[in-house]
Amino acid sequence: MRQKIFLLRRSLLIPCLAAAAMVAGGAGPARASEGQYLPEKDQQARLIRFPPAQHKKIDSALPEKKFLLQIASDTWGYFRDVTDRETGLPLDNVVIGSTYTKVGSFTSTTNIGLYLMCVVSAVDFGFISSTEAVHRLRLVMESLNKLETWENQPYNFYDTIDLTNSGKYVSSVDNGWLAAGLIVARQAYPDEFGAEMDMWLDRLDFSKLYDPRNAQLFGGYDAGHGKHSENHYGLLCTEPRLTSYIAIAKGDVPREHWFRLFRTLPKDWDWQNQTPRGVERKYSGWPVFNGHYRYGRIQFVPSWGGSMFEFLMPTLVLDEQRLAPEGLGLNNQRILSVQIHYALMRKRYPVWGMSPCAIPEETLGYREYGVTALGSKGYEDDGVVTPHATFLALAVDPAQAVKNLRRLAKIPGIYGEFGFYDSVNVRTGQVSPRLLCLDQGMSFIALANYLNDGAVRKRFHSYPPIQEQEDLLTVEKFF
Repeated sequence: MRQKIFLLRRSLLIPCLAAAAMVAGGAGPARASEGQYLPEKDQQARLIRFPPAQHKKIDSALPEKKFLLQIASDTWGYFRDVTDRETGLPLDNVVIGSTYTKVGSFTSTTNIGLYLMCVVSAVDFGFISSTEAVHRLRLVMESLNKLETWENQPYNFYDTIDLTNSGKYVSSVDNGWLAAGLIVARQAYPDEFGAEMDMWLDRLDFSKLYDPRNAQLFGGYDAGHGKHSENHYGLLCTEPRLTSYIAIAKGDVPREHWFRLFRTLPKDWDWQNQTPRGVERKYSGWPVFNGHYRYGRIQFVPSWGGSMFEFLMPTLVLDEQRLAPEGLGLNNQRILSVQIHYALMRKRYPVWGMSPCAIPEETLGYREYGVTALGSKGYEDDGVVTPHATFLALAVDPAQAVKNLRRLAKIPGIYGEFGFYDSVNVRTGQVSPRLLCLDQGMSFIALANYLNDGAVRKRFHSYPPIQEQEDLLTVEKFF
């Protein structure tokens, strides 16, 4: 019987959708109800500042460091301003249109985790003082301590005003990103937050979301119905590998879990895009089928949808390029090469970078995009490119990433006071009017790592439990 596995991405940004967007072989988890969108009269009262100017130009010909620093400064503006002034929580998304604005007064634990990293990084850039950073972090921790939870595990969505939860769904991948943010902030400010953040890291018990029958993580737990999801996060080259790594580092799940994740889906799952080739090897005594797909002559390990997000979001904190030169790091290089070749050479798009994002033609639409050939099942690209994909690529090939950012910056209407808007349809030139906390966070943290000598990754790996498990990355040879 074919195992049901969770496949990415969590539809965070369609108001309050729960844990995962796509599932192989079964229905997904229960969906949370829609989050609030505030009336315009309430926006100024709850946010630090809103709305910003709709459009702003950035000179794509600036020297590299000045060009990227300007983008970083503008992107930080989202977290500087689109944060609830009382609870300190970042808002999931906003719409900045020519005739209207919308504010989604809800957030996710992923957003909160990324926000913690962004606040720390803003000090590294000199955008805010350590005093302001501590104040912002303190507000977040006070709000976290007020949240309703299931057995101390936070749900994936909360209202940013009254902190009520939406849907009572505990998401293993969302809580993994919350844990990552707590680790980074703890290492930055141990005297101020060490004990409190250690307490929270202890509370985030991933054993409650682990299935010993197949040594994989459930997608989550539906506290409203009192049951785990029917599906699991089963592929290594997808975003939840960060949760897997943290869960092992914390001692919540055994090391076996890492090696029981699929590199490629089993050969007899004949609905997948390719029949995988490869060899079986043993790591730490556990057999692993190191399978791969091919794109032309390039061998690679696929994700589910072939999106940049799945492959590269974990590199915001996991130092895969340094620690896994024959495994995940090498694979990251190869999939980036395929994304670039596919967009520029095969499809003749002016820019590259396919990943889940806002639908340019819809006010609140959101969907998965990717390079179909890079996925086990694969998302379509539909001509939609999202800037966050290029920022993630800074960890892998900075020269190509900066070149693409300069091209993106020339697209009319794609840049505003808070940096790049979320997406553009390169076939029509239609730009989304939305800014998404998740995508802004990925972009800002990627810039912080590139411009500040990997500062976020270094803090994450300086946490002893994380450091002690680095052999999970170093030991494996994919090809």
